[in-house]
Amino acid sequence: MDYKKIRAQFPFFKNNPDQIYFDSSATSLKPQIVIDAINNYYSHYGTNPHNIDSDLGYATNTQYKMIRSKIKHFINAKKDTEIIFTSGATYSLNQIAYGLGDLIKAGDEILITRQEHGANILPWYRLAAETKAQVKFLPETNFKIDLEQLTKVITAKTKIVSFSNVPNILGYENDPRKIIAVIKKINPHVIVVVDCAQGIIHMPTDVQKWDADFIAFSAHKIFGPTGIGILWGKEELLLKLKPLIVGGGMNTRIQSNGADYILKGLPDRLEGGTSNIADIFGFGAAIDFINMLTLEEIISYMHQLKQYAVEQFNQKLKDMVIIYNADAKVGTLIFNVKDVFCQDVATHLGSCNKIIVRSGDHCARLIGEIIPDKNTIRVSFSIYNSYEDIDHLVAAIANEKDFLGRMI
Repeated sequence: MDYKKIRAQFPFFKNNPDQIYFDSSATSLKPQIVIDAINNYYSHYGTNPHNIDSDLGYATNTQYKMIRSKIKHFINAKKDTEIIFTSGATYSLNQIAYGLGDLIKAGDEILITRQEHGANILPWYRLAAETKAQVKFLPETNFKIDLEQLTKVITAKTKIVSFSNVPNILGYENDPRKIIAVIKKINPHVIVVVDCAQGIIHMPTDVQKWDADFIAFSAHKIFGPTGIGILWGKEELLLKLKPLIVGGGMNTRIQSNGADYILKGLPDRLEGGTSNIADIFGFGAAIDFINMLTLEEIISYMHQLKQYAVEQFNQKLKDMVIIYNADAKVGTLIFNVKDVFCQDVATHLGSCNKIIVRSGDHCARLIGEIIPDKNTIRVSFSIYNSYEDIDHLVAAIANEKDFLGRMI
């Protein structure tokens, strides 16, 4: 992979040539092709895809459908209409949890892991509180869902299982195909939700091969715009979801009694209101960008960067740092500098060395129950990073004796 050629496609680095960006797990940077696609919509299309009474409106609608189909192929869904545009993974997970509310009753069980992002915890907690169901935790061994112990927790009471295929902190991969196969064998009626917010760029997504019931992800993790994401579900289950948002575009009739309305078919019934049209255009360009590079090459390069970072940390920082996920393949490195609070280190790196990392619990509020330090530093790699970037990070940590003193 030609790192310099790829990096040149990201305007961020032209405008910030001295910055090293290691926070792609939070949001990835955007290539020019994505920015151009957004501008192209505003400059040349400008119309609503729901209005096809003009040539431009029809052209917008055509592009809209093409992008939906493009995303269908990216995750290997069966039908274009199973692709629901949302504002992001958080909205998608909330729509799933809210939409399934009528199917859950007192005593039912919802299973998640302790590594989940808040977006895959709170919707289920709220659903459980509203229905008197229970949220329980999936068994994990070595930071992965334990397939053998699943037999002890999946029962006739289990109604929903929701997990990340790549948790956003430690990044140890859960294999959706194997996990779902075990769950469905024990109880075929369980609805399985996969949070792919991180995993969408770290492993190929194949919803048919996995036999998932729902997945959720955001465009901004895969070089696309913020504010746009996907809810995918099996058609028969999407039709059972109670819409989180009601309004224009998702109904065919409203009666004057105020209580009777008829929903449209998929995808419209779950896409009330005007969509984020420009960013959907950008989303399509992000998929094109990934396909041009190939997802396999992207994943391979991030793995190489992670391996190199671990080697350099072990060689030059062994006595200074604690690494929590050295053997996870995914391109994130979670660590702390001994005896220094993680935010002090991150602020020092960002302010004094122009190295952007993330500190804290990374929205995984339960992570302190499975690793000794709830708050950590996360370095996340992407295709615009280089081995030299990692060398700068290692040097910045190795050469600093007083992280707080340099900031005063």
